[in-house]
Amino acid sequence: MKSGYLFATAIIVVGFLWNPGKAVAAEAYYFQCGQDSSPYQISFHPDLSGAGAVQKRQSLRSPDGPSEEAIVTNFSVTKEGVFYTKRWTNVRISRDDGMVFNDNQATGIVCQETSTDQVAAAKAKIELAKTTQTEFWSMATGHTDTDFVHLGQLATTDDICRVLDHPFFSLSATDYALIDRTNSSFSWDGIEAASLWIDRKLRESGVRLTRFFLMENIHDAANKNISNCLSRREEQDPEFYQNLTRNFLTNLHYRGVECHKQAYVYEQYVDDEGNLTNREIAADEPSCIDFGYNSGYLGGWNSSTFTLMLIWREAHPVLEKILDTGLKVVDRREQMQVARQAAEQERQIAQQAVEQERQALRAQQEARMQQAWRDYSAREKTVMEQVYNLATSGFVEGRSYSYWVEGRKCELTDGSRTIDNRSLNMTAFRIYNELIGTTWGVVSSDQNTTLVTLERVPIDRLQNAWGVAFSECPGTESRF
Repeated sequence: MKSGYLFATAIIVVGFLWNPGKAVAAEAYYFQCGQDSSPYQISFHPDLSGAGAVQKRQSLRSPDGPSEEAIVTNFSVTKEGVFYTKRWTNVRISRDDGMVFNDNQATGIVCQETSTDQVAAAKAKIELAKTTQTEFWSMATGHTDTDFVHLGQLATTDDICRVLDHPFFSLSATDYALIDRTNSSFSWDGIEAASLWIDRKLRESGVRLTRFFLMENIHDAANKNISNCLSRREEQDPEFYQNLTRNFLTNLHYRGVECHKQAYVYEQYVDDEGNLTNREIAADEPSCIDFGYNSGYLGGWNSSTFTLMLIWREAHPVLEKILDTGLKVVDRREQMQVARQAAEQERQIAQQAVEQERQALRAQQEARMQQAWRDYSAREKTVMEQVYNLATSGFVEGRSYSYWVEGRKCELTDGSRTIDNRSLNMTAFRIYNELIGTTWGVVSSDQNTTLVTLERVPIDRLQNAWGVAFSECPGTESRF
């Protein structure tokens, strides 16, 4: 290999097919070489004589970087190719297929001729990307030698305000409460279209940032447009900014940022006569754009995703369709809520009717029980009723809700149980005091049937009463 440069030269030598053609006037010729990952440009700038030229090699990845320059001789251009001599090597670049030949041998290098200076175009592209206030550009990888990618147009203040005029942004807190949330961000079927669209657009444009961020001029222009729109909306609706940041730009809400207002600081100032005054100085306004809150994560619906969709004009049709879907979700759930409320109201009405009926039945039952007690109190009690009343209520007349009625002879009931006195075991029957909870009671029991009173009834009185009862209605007996 006679030269490591791929722009080796071509010269007339014995055995070399040479077609110098006609010497050209002083004009430049441009060729783009290399792979897509490391493209570079070779240009030729002939001198006035046409016998020589200045050859430049410049990286298209770093167009602002230095160029390699060399003087080539025997420079000529024909319809078929460019011919020149460099470092004793004869070089020919085909103007047809771009193949490069050293001493008539193919090098495998391809340099396609271009009609314009690609380095100058790349410099102009970078200058535009770094200074534009209307177009949307992004660095491709974030490195210093990265390409700059044109993504579209920045949304103007009017564009942003048209999006924020969507009725979805005017819903109440009650309406927003109907929508599902994930990590404080809205979630519904179709909302993922934002992150999917962004991902596709960035991939198609060649943006490969680990975490998305805006170039400084893009950030400043987009932030100004958002801030101006939010200031305008705040004048129309003083609650708009708080609702927007509470439900969409949650990063600003959590930090308490009011990016739509001019911030001021106050400092003390002393003049030459020693007079102290406080001066109001405009401070840097807090930014409405904060990708740092979500670390530039655009894989789902969050404040970064929403912000990017808002400042990117081409994203607005997608964003508006997402908002239309969200509005349908609220409308559908409102209808469901109305239906549930109506069903609940009907249930409550039915329940009230049932309760009223129960109360009426309880009142009737209470009235019957009161009448039964009055009737019972007014009539003479049988011996067995008096004994059982004494053994349970402590009073031979009984008490309201606690008295015994003898239906058939020797059979008594208090409404909850019925006892046939003849079934009691008289041999096992005992009357004794027993501590029941914290109160002493008097127990009458044959170890099978038990009656208890918490009144202080003398045991001997109960014994006499039961003696009368067993005389009236004798029970059974056992051997022990």
